[in-house]
Amino acid sequence: MNDPIIRPGEFPTICAPATPQAVSALAVIRMSGPRALEIAGKVFRSQACGDLTKSEGYRTWFGTVKGPDGEFLDQVLLSVFRAPHSYTGEDSVEFSCHGSLYIRETLLRVLIDNGAVLAGPGEFTQRAFMNGKMDLTQAEAVADLIASENRTTHKLALDQMRGTFSKELAELREQLLNVASLMELELDFAEEDVEFANRDTLRSLMDKLLEHMDGLCESFRMGNTLKKGVPVAIAGVVNAGKSTLLNALLGEEKALVTPIAGTTRDTIEDVLVLEGIPFRFIDTAGLRSLGEVDTDSQQYIEKLGVERSLETIRMAPVLLLVLDVSQPETYEQSLQLLKTHRKEHTVLIVNKIDSTSNKDVALDYVSRTLCNMSVTNDSKSLTNKLSILPVSARDKTGLEAVKNWLIQEIRPVLDTYSITLTNVRHYQELYTAGQALLRVREGLDASLSTDLLTPDLRIALHHIGSITGEISTEDILGEIFSRFCIGK
Repeated sequence: MNDPIIRPGEFPTICAPATPQAVSALAVIRMSGPRALEIAGKVFRSQACGDLTKSEGYRTWFGTVKGPDGEFLDQVLLSVFRAPHSYTGEDSVEFSCHGSLYIRETLLRVLIDNGAVLAGPGEFTQRAFMNGKMDLTQAEAVADLIASENRTTHKLALDQMRGTFSKELAELREQLLNVASLMELELDFAEEDVEFANRDTLRSLMDKLLEHMDGLCESFRMGNTLKKGVPVAIAGVVNAGKSTLLNALLGEEKALVTPIAGTTRDTIEDVLVLEGIPFRFIDTAGLRSLGEVDTDSQQYIEKLGVERSLETIRMAPVLLLVLDVSQPETYEQSLQLLKTHRKEHTVLIVNKIDSTSNKDVALDYVSRTLCNMSVTNDSKSLTNKLSILPVSARDKTGLEAVKNWLIQEIRPVLDTYSITLTNVRHYQELYTAGQALLRVREGLDASLSTDLLTPDLRIALHHIGSITGEISTEDILGEIFSRFCIGK
């Protein structure tokens, strides 16, 4: 944990609402700083607590607060937190009042009139960081925790706030510090040609650290995806029922559905959470070959839609390839996507299964077409793993099988990472540190002298320290905490 870098009395006492700007049953006003108890005592009256400045921490008092004219304003519960055992590390109080906007705004005005100042975005958490209550990664996790909308993103934020990532970084940095100190010692004895750090041991350590950091950086791809929802492209030829499938999965009419070919000309998307995992379904325009078209024609718009669909399919890690069971002549065209867009997570959705009298025969024909294509295109290893799911998007049958397939495909991927990066700043700092260590490793292979290796070691240490805030600048802190809500 960081050592406190704020001395008592150095910063003013801040106050802010901790609940949204809306009428509600209750509202919370929080205040933190060296004069928190003194200012609160000027506006709060309680028979059970005559002098608030003498109150113990972790106590809640029932009483009243007065308005600017000294008249009764509201009945409140006031909670007292004593430094350093509070969220910010300072003396803090929280007023729980009725949720009237008038009461809340008036109470804030009274606190400001008595010496408090209105807090800026994230200032309470910034003070917690600066008072050594948490490191920078944990402070950033507070904002992620507030913004979490499902079980998976909640768990990622909670793990980071509890210091899981910080412990990993601390171990990395400790190993680097040991190496750097030995090499710095060699510089002090440069004239005596003394080697304190064994070069073979250093190579082994660099390999170990680089492998570990590569794993953390790789986890960022999944972590960043989870925050927005795992992209799932729904693709197929025109009129295969892609938009109907999207609507059925989401349980709402998100996409316009008509019998007219090419109704969907742009990507349409929405997020669905399945067992705590957010999936971002993307309905794409029907795939078809349009060739050269006039830029002023209607077909040009359709061509742009197809190009955008192909780009979406290329980028999305998961593909739901929709086949129309009533149009077997389109199977080969649809399955060509498997050749041009090889995906580890792909499933064939045989849609409109309600329109065929013999489901088994229809599915067998899809399997044989797929098998023939795999032999022709030498892609047997890929197609053998494909699941084929019969669905009627119109009748909403077979949807549970699709959802279960998605969960079974993605859950193991999540479980491969003990720690998952979700913050782009952490990724950038860790990547830069890794590049510096890679240069050190290459320098060891080239038998470079110690004075040429140590600068990159210092760079790596600097960037790892920047993640947790052991090395920070005012600009970095300002950017991070500006994204917080007022009152946190």
